[in-house]
Amino acid sequence: MLATSRAQPGTAKGGRLALLALILAAACVPDAGRPDRTGGTYREIVDAEDARPSGGPALTTLLDALELDNAFMRRTAVRALGRLENPGLSDSIAPLLEDPVAAVRGAAAEALAQSVHRGDGGAVLGALLERVPREADAGVRGILAHSLGRLTLAEPHRRSVEGALVALAAAPAAAPAGAQVDAPPETLVGVASGFESLTRRSPGAPLDRPAADVLAALMTYGGDGESEDAVATAGRIRGLAVYALGRSRRLSLELMRTAAADPEPEVRRAILGFMNASPPSAREGLLAGALADTSARVATEAVRYVAARSRTEPRCEQLMSAAAPAAHPAVRLVALAALSGTCPSVGPQRTLLAEVAAELGTQGSTWQPAAQALVSLARLDPGRVAPLLPAFVEHDSPFVRAYAARAARETRDVEALFTLGIDPSPNVRTEALRGLFAVEGHGLDDFLLEQLDSDDPQLLMTVAELLEGAPDRLRVASALLTTFERISREQRETWRDSRLALLERIEALGDESMTRDLVPFLRDYDPRVAAAVVTVLEAWTGGEYTAEPEPLPRAPVPTLPELRSLERSTLTLHMRGGNTMVIALLADQATTNVARVVRLARAGYYDGLTFHRWAPNFVIQGGSPGANEYQGDGAYTRDEVGGTPHWRGTVGISTRGRDTGDGQLFINLVDNPRLDHDYTVVGRLVSGDDTLDRVLEGDVIERAEVVSRR
Repeated sequence: MLATSRAQPGTAKGGRLALLALILAAACVPDAGRPDRTGGTYREIVDAEDARPSGGPALTTLLDALELDNAFMRRTAVRALGRLENPGLSDSIAPLLEDPVAAVRGAAAEALAQSVHRGDGGAVLGALLERVPREADAGVRGILAHSLGRLTLAEPHRRSVEGALVALAAAPAAAPAGAQVDAPPETLVGVASGFESLTRRSPGAPLDRPAADVLAALMTYGGDGESEDAVATAGRIRGLAVYALGRSRRLSLELMRTAAADPEPEVRRAILGFMNASPPSAREGLLAGALADTSARVATEAVRYVAARSRTEPRCEQLMSAAAPAAHPAVRLVALAALSGTCPSVGPQRTLLAEVAAELGTQGSTWQPAAQALVSLARLDPGRVAPLLPAFVEHDSPFVRAYAARAARETRDVEALFTLGIDPSPNVRTEALRGLFAVEGHGLDDFLLEQLDSDDPQLLMTVAELLEGAPDRLRVASALLTTFERISREQRETWRDSRLALLERIEALGDESMTRDLVPFLRDYDPRVAAAVVTVLEAWTGGEYTAEPEPLPRAPVPTLPELRSLERSTLTLHMRGGNTMVIALLADQATTNVARVVRLARAGYYDGLTFHRWAPNFVIQGGSPGANEYQGDGAYTRDEVGGTPHWRGTVGISTRGRDTGDGQLFINLVDNPRLDHDYTVVGRLVSGDDTLDRVLEGDVIERAEVVSRR
């Protein structure tokens, strides 16, 4: 993921103005021509982008579309060219910076930056800098700022970007005089994002004084209105400024105190990452305020700060307090995890963990605190776990049994681990096998080989990992090869990781006698796997081999009726327990990924699945039939990045590398700008912000409902 925004001064609902500023929203495009968005031309452009062409008819389709009269089509085409991430196309993209329609110019600026996303940004720096003084549109100026800030550049070029961002912070007509931040909010959010990206790429590198002055001014930016959108955008600008100043070591105590009193939780949360830059005399006051903060996001970050410090008595008291039942569930779980470290007075700590672990199954309790307490107690005091463990081993939930396996691993309880090693859930077996191997080593190999009948990618990867150095080399390699051949017949692209893990172990344990069995896979449907087979064969034989992959046919892009039904669609996640989260789907920005999510939801794919991943102050992730990172829908989808930043409440597609979408969804719990341009956003939360903060690991999606409104 894996890799963010809102209905308060921080909800997805409140981020629309910010989305306009950072990247283009469809509303920027004039109404003229918009009905054609579901016409044949639009579908041809989407199909050409999905083909990831380096030449040929598909690339010609995209290049020709740059000349169309329809602004929406030009915008879609230039965005598609950027998504190819081919620096050689920058000369074709750059002329669109002069397009008469602002939305197209903005798309071109973002596309230029995306075209060099994984390489040297110097190739497009000149074109972007040249456009800055001539661009009048506030939204496009914001996109230029963000695009400049995200480039990977050498030091001299970095200074040029700093100067451009300072200039963009001022209104275009303003006379240069010190640090001015009187540009419209659509520009300033891009300036703040640009500085955040720039400093994230070079943490610790100093900013020039004018840049630091601009950011200090942005930290007190109040916006230009009282609407929800204006308040959210202003808060986001202030939060991004905190990160930029903190990373460049320009965050003074005065500014930290200003941020600590900010009405926006994301701003208050941001300063906790830079607490060590404050004087020790002031640090405790800032920390005490954060621990008592009404926002769970801020309090969670404060607990994490405490957890990373040495275990003094006052620090342990803070953790014990945060682990109390009255605390927010997220705060409590983070504190319970932190209490696995020994405190000076360990008695009360052990008692608390044992009491919480004993709450499993009691009236009105949830399993997550008890499970986390059990694992922490196992690390702290293994002897107290034995009488508690059976209730977890026998629990109905595989999530609870997986925690039981982690606790049994800590206590080296072999009997419990063997019981869990034959559990019906592959996730439980995965955890148990790791624990058993830590005790038994390669004496466990036969038991590991029995697991190769599974189809679960994560379990197979674990088995392949644990079989490293197996003494019975050829027998083990033969069993692994049989499994590799079996799962390859399923032709599931999203099983790439498990297939590569099996191949790696086959190479290490096998020999030239297996060459004949692997040669057919030089024509595998997955180019990465075919290339890995070349590596194996050449290592075994010393000969030369060539991969000739035969990729599976691409899934067809949505039909015209499907495209029309996607417009103004929402996805409602009905959670077990009655709460809901409503997600506005962004079909214009992520057409093929939204189409897949809608198709899966309408087929009932997500019904009954879980949010298997809960990463506090990062994301929740769900929609996996196997409730793990590696089990998703069978085919890959292409990345459709850009268009919406990863603010809190935005919904993204899980990947494990470029163009490896598997249908799993993640929802950003906080603003996560580091995920921008690598992970596709398919929607944003418009209702259910409180529900988002209450979702924990294992919570069930009772039903996913798609509603299309005309």
